[in-house]
Amino acid sequence: MKRKKKHEDHVDEGWLLPYSDMLTLLLALFIVMFAMAKIDDTKFQQIRNEFGSILSSHSESGGSIIGTVIDIKDNGNLEKTGDSATTADGAKNQEAVVKAQLESQQMKETSARISKELADSKLKDTAQVKLDSEGIHITLDGNILFASGSASLTENMNETLSILDKSLKSLRGNPVVIAGHTDDVPQIGGLYSDNWELSAARAISVMNYFVSKQTIQANNTSIQAYADTKPKASNATPDGRAKNRRVELLIQRTEEDTSKEK
Repeated sequence: MKRKKKHEDHVDEGWLLPYSDMLTLLLALFIVMFAMAKIDDTKFQQIRNEFGSILSSHSESGGSIIGTVIDIKDNGNLEKTGDSATTADGAKNQEAVVKAQLESQQMKETSARISKELADSKLKDTAQVKLDSEGIHITLDGNILFASGSASLTENMNETLSILDKSLKSLRGNPVVIAGHTDDVPQIGGLYSDNWELSAARAISVMNYFVSKQTIQANNTSIQAYADTKPKASNATPDGRAKNRRVELLIQRTEEDTSKEK
């Protein structure tokens, strides 16, 4: 009896080549996505080299397919994700610079407007305005605001303080410091026991006026009382004592001053 020849079927394995190519491309895609999200460039380079070695057999030229794909990053077409934190910090710094510049410009315009309005009024000799790195300083002569030994605003106060209302409202969100000052004449038999109480009461009166006009915000305003400890002139003369009786307003900057003009 003749032995039957064993029939062997030849399985067609041609599908393996496109299948492996597809897997290679998918892996290349994931590596590129990984490269875009990974921050550590040193580890990225290690992974790049490792996968390049593993997949080099799939390249007809014997080179690294994955290496070619990832080289896009080195050519600058992909942003180095290691710089992402630096880029974010740079954007924040730039935003802060722009805010500071805008505020400086607004401060400069407001200061100039107040100075002009005061100069055009009869109060030009009783109020001073100065702009510096802290903000806008406004000094008001206490004699036009208060009677001797009193913290009640005089009838002429509307003309004095109303000049500032409109201009200061443009900076309503900025912190405000109001400081009261007196001469060295002691308080005897008056409403206030000493010049400390008087200077504090005068600063509070000015604050209440501006808050009632919605020029400033009460929760963004602080009061300071100096009594006669910071005189502008000598208390030895009536004129000097008059200069020392004053209320000062400081509209503070919210951003660091980046201008060269201090």
